[in-house]
This record gives sequence, structure tokens and C-alpha cells, in this order.
Amino acid sequence: MEEQIKVKLLVDLTKYAEGLVEGSEGYTVGSKGMWSRANDNFVTVCFPKIATLDVLWKSLEIIDEEYLKKVEESNKRWVKQLKTAKCVELHVGPRGGFRSLQFEYLDDNNIVNHYAIGFKNKADSIVEIFKANNIKIKEVIDD
Repeated sequence: MEEQIKVKLLVDLTKYAEGLVEGSEGYTVGSKGMWSRANDNFVTVCFPKIATLDVLWKSLEIIDEEYLKKVEESNKRWVKQLKTAKCVELHVGPRGGFRSLQFEYLDDNNIVNHYAIGFKNKADSIVEIFKANNIKIKEVIDD
């Protein structure tokens, strides 16, 4: 069973179920509905005594303090691991367009991990951490 996360609705969804007004609180129950099973932009949310339905993540605010603490701790651990990065390569196309970011880092057990990311926004945030920590980034032009 997936972890239940307390959420608050940021939009009015009364056209789907009476009582689903902005501010309604519920909890996630995983990917149970048609939309959430097919698309990770959605999650199935149970709004007690109102309805259980698929909702866009961007229409929800996570209000679960315990979950938010876990995410913060995980992010701190990730940044600490990124500071150990070596063999950092920013792969770009022949005209300079982003292709991928690849590097090695040490995890909490001092095991070398290889990491590659093809999402530019996420790669950009990682590159900022590398720059702030004076980690050399080699640009590689792919054909």
C-alpha cells in the first residue's frame, strides 16, 4: 500500500462532487483511478465523506508535516551526496541544446553511483549546486 499523504484542495471541484470546495482536506491513496494509473500528473485522493477521485497534483497542497519533514531530510541528503560528484558531463547537441547531465557520486554508504538525467529543469538545479561547490563540469558535444 502506498503512503497516505494529507493534502488540501487548491481549486473548486464541485462539478465532480458536491462539497469539493477549495480548502477541502483529504489524503492520497495511490494510483487507483483511470487518470492516475495512466499519468503521474494525477493522484487518487480520498476526501472523507465526500468522494474519492483522481486530482491533478498541481491542484493540491501537501499539508502532511511528517511527509514534508521526510522530503526535506531526503533533499538535504541528496545535496550532501551531490557535493561528492565527480566525472560531471553536461551533454549538449551540436547547436548547444541540452541532452543530458551525467555524473558519479558517493551515496551514504560510500558506494559510487552513476547518475544521468535527461530533464533540463532538474539538471539545471543540480548544475547550480555543482557551481556553488566549485565542482568541475565538462561540456560534451554529442552528434
